[in-house]
Formats: sequence, structure tokens, C-alpha cells
Amino acid sequence: MSAIIAKGILVWIALAAGFATAGGFVAFISLIGVVPRLSAVTKTASHIPLYETSLALGLIFMNIISLYPVDLSWIPDIIAALIINTGGLFTGIFVGCLAGALAEVVKIVPIISRRVKLRKGIPYFIKAAAVGKCLGSFLQFYVFRG
Repeated sequence: MSAIIAKGILVWIALAAGFATAGGFVAFISLIGVVPRLSAVTKTASHIPLYETSLALGLIFMNIISLYPVDLSWIPDIIAALIINTGGLFTGIFVGCLAGALAEVVKIVPIISRRVKLRKGIPYFIKAAAVGKCLGSFLQFYVFRG
């Protein structure tokens, strides 16, 4: 009987930690304003509820997939590759938007440009940072696999 109670307590703690982490992440995304900034840039402010719903459903779906791995052996290889690479593409887009929002919130570009006395070429600096981030992610995930 005490083993059942111990497992129940562990399940409760795990759920509480998961809800706290998810809530903190959603609060962080809301705080830095990724969704309103994307809707302002794309001039689709009327679709903000759709963006927020998509973000929440994506978080829920990816959490379920990370907890319960999906067996794709029954799907043809080319379709499985498309599914996996599409997920990687959307993950990359999300991480890029998040990094851009963080950089904008922190206002890192003006600070760095003043410190290194960069007067011209700020767009090249931003593009170089984006290429470096992409190259580093590619090396981490496909070359080193660490």
C-alpha cells in the first residue's frame, strides 16, 4: 500500500513540475512578446488567437511526443523523412523567432555596435549571427550528435 502512495506522490510531483515549467515557458514567451511582434511584422494582428492556440497545441503535442516516442516504421521512409524534417524546420523557425525576440528585448545589437564602433554594416552583423547560429545548430545536431 505504501508503494502505491509513494508512486502517487511521485506522479503528483511530476505533474506539478511539468505544469510549473510549461507555465513559466508560456509566461516567458508572452513576456518577450513573440506573438504580437510576429503579427505586427506580418500585418496579421487579427490572427493572434490562432497564433496563441497553435503555440499551445504545439507545446502540448511536442511534450507528448517527447514522453511517448512514436513508431514511424509503418510509414514509408520518404514520408517519415518529410515529417521529421518538417518538424525540424518549424523548430528552427521557432528558435529563430525566439532568439530574435530576445535580442530585440535585450537591445543587444546597439550595445555591441557601440562597443565595437560598428557604424556601417549592422545588417551584415545580424545576418552573420543568424548564419553562425544555423551552422552551430547543424554541427551540433548532425555532426557531433553530443
